[in-house]
Amino acid sequence: MKIAILSDIHGNIHALEAVLRHARSLGAAHMLLNLGDCIGYGPDPEGVVRSVMGAGFINILGDYDQKVLSKKHRQEGWKSVKTADKRAMFAWTYQSLSKHARQVLRSLPQQRKLEIEGLRLILSHGSPASIHEHLGPDTPAERLAQLAQDAGADVILSGHSHQAFIRRVDEVLFLNPGSVGRPDDGDPRASYAILDIANGRASAEIFRIPYHIAGAIQALRRTGLPLIFTEILRRGKNYADVLAQIGHHPIPAPLEPCGTLTLLTDFGLKDHFIGVMKGVIADISPQTRVIDISHQIRPQNVSQAARMLLEAAPYFSPGTVHVAVVDPGVGTARRPIAAQIGPHFYVAPDNGLLWPLLENAQSQGQAVSIVNLDRPQYWLPNPSASFHGRDIFSPAGAHLANGLLLNILGTPINDPRQLDLPRPEKTPDGWLGEVAMVDVFGNLNTNIPASAIPPDSRLARVAIGGVIIDGLTRTFGDAQPGTLIATIDSTGALAVSVVNGSAARRLGADIGTPVTLILKG
Repeated sequence: MKIAILSDIHGNIHALEAVLRHARSLGAAHMLLNLGDCIGYGPDPEGVVRSVMGAGFINILGDYDQKVLSKKHRQEGWKSVKTADKRAMFAWTYQSLSKHARQVLRSLPQQRKLEIEGLRLILSHGSPASIHEHLGPDTPAERLAQLAQDAGADVILSGHSHQAFIRRVDEVLFLNPGSVGRPDDGDPRASYAILDIANGRASAEIFRIPYHIAGAIQALRRTGLPLIFTEILRRGKNYADVLAQIGHHPIPAPLEPCGTLTLLTDFGLKDHFIGVMKGVIADISPQTRVIDISHQIRPQNVSQAARMLLEAAPYFSPGTVHVAVVDPGVGTARRPIAAQIGPHFYVAPDNGLLWPLLENAQSQGQAVSIVNLDRPQYWLPNPSASFHGRDIFSPAGAHLANGLLLNILGTPINDPRQLDLPRPEKTPDGWLGEVAMVDVFGNLNTNIPASAIPPDSRLARVAIGGVIIDGLTRTFGDAQPGTLIATIDSTGALAVSVVNGSAARRLGADIGTPVTLILKG
């Protein structure tokens, strides 16, 4: 029998719903044991209380629940709580609960004893001895042995410490599932456990579950409570640790995900690769919109991908996550990286794909942060040596879309791989460039910028493939079908086209074909 073990939800309905989805997927939602502290710190205490009163839940009271409901503490304004921030949280939480929710919480016992398939279980918030006792991975074995002897149980379940652990002492299984809604170990993902009872023996597994952190933060921000509580969720740290990091100074607003993630690859559309990547993203971040920029990058053509991403990214909202996978070095020592570059997030192999974006951002004085994705807990398990798009890049992008901070995903670096894209050269009578991209229509987009062309475009001549084009045409409709023309394309660069035809086919041109801009007079 599989049983979901939850604790310390702390008003975080976003995290709770993600945990319940996961428990249902593993067949562990028929019985859910909730070890207390349903409320506090999160934006929806009422919603959490209503949820845990649903079918299958068995609940006990937590110390935070107890303190919020205590008439004595309320009358004293929670003076025993040292900080004004926390006092504000206690007061807001109490006021946000309906009369019915308060009655439900008050009716909960501090401890329960169950017998399941012949095994005796004790549900306690702190420990069987006290609702306030902290049990953790480092609790001395002697103390656990004493609790086991006094409790007379086969399984002792506890929460409160927010420290997930599984330990067996004197044949008694001790299990703490960690915190669903307010982890404080530096990993903001929700934590819970599944207890498996079979053949008279209990075993357990702890799970870390991604959830929409950004959504929880937005909901918490709307409460008007001190912003430090949003940072507690964002960083996966407790109040004291966050305060030590940020102090009492105003908290700078980080770049937050906008709910959009893009994909750019050389995988094509014939195989299942893109669908699988989207499936991974949807599993981790189901609320995120996924938009395809292109999957028709020429195989292993990092330069083409870099150009396309540079041109496409500005048309997306701030906070967009771009996952770009053109990765001829997959499985080698090349690093997987993620970055904030200006107003967007990026996930890509460290092979120069992001270099033009980095150069552009640095020239404009925009913020840049880069990390090496070296923390496997945020990858899929057992990553393949040939499909990091599925196993590393898609999960990283989805975690960023959820609101996970960049520096949680990996170690900061400052030496990304550079990429030297061909640049046009000034000549005595104009510019020498080359074809940078060939689109589906056969238009030849060059690397010569529009700024190189004089205001009177009749003074410009374009030479390519042994053909001379006099002057520029403003739009395709200004020339007859079949005419070879030079234009300024949508990216602001010189382009060569055939009206209603293919310049690439007519001229036998491709990426890298030389193009000369001759300035007359």
